[in-house]
Amino acid sequence: MSEKQSAIMPSTSALFGRKGDFAAVALFTIVCLQTYVCFGTIAYYLENGLFETCQNLFLLAGAVFYFLAARRAPEAVSRSFWLALTIFCMCILFRELEIRGTRYEEALGAAFESRLHYVFLGVLWIALLVGSWGHVLKTISLAPRWVMFGPGRILLVGSVLYVLGDIAEKHIFTGDHDVSEMIEESFEQLGTLFIFFSSYVTLRRVR
Repeated sequence: MSEKQSAIMPSTSALFGRKGDFAAVALFTIVCLQTYVCFGTIAYYLENGLFETCQNLFLLAGAVFYFLAARRAPEAVSRSFWLALTIFCMCILFRELEIRGTRYEEALGAAFESRLHYVFLGVLWIALLVGSWGHVLKTISLAPRWVMFGPGRILLVGSVLYVLGDIAEKHIFTGDHDVSEMIEESFEQLGTLFIFFSSYVTLRRVR
């Protein structure tokens, strides 16, 4: 397999096997049932509530899985690409994190108010750009081709669902504040779940 082919579609391995695939299907089923059961009860959708906590866990797991895929990558191009997706997950995670009213507010409140977490992400993007400078154009050109395969399509679906959640926050679907909040968080949870699934499939297929 050539470097380009390997970067787009890494070889399938038995990294997690059938148990991992079954767990992914079970998780999807649980999330769908959770959305059906909880919809209508606004308490589940508040800041740091059930839905936002699940979103944060999915994004954290996605970042970890993409990072592990990058460490196992057979060549520099796919390694840089999956590191970029790791940072992408971290960007959404930091956007979703809310420490006000939690036990971490006293320790981290000043840093979050000063947007230091975004400075940290900026440093990561710059470090990745510098580290992949010799093949940065190849890494960027990989994105549209990667979307044509399984993990990329799953990530695309997750991103669209997440954007729909952001649109719902603007009361596009309904003028009722609570209903808009529930629609927003439901879309965002499904979106982050699919982003996690994309990272899982990527790691599942890496050598």
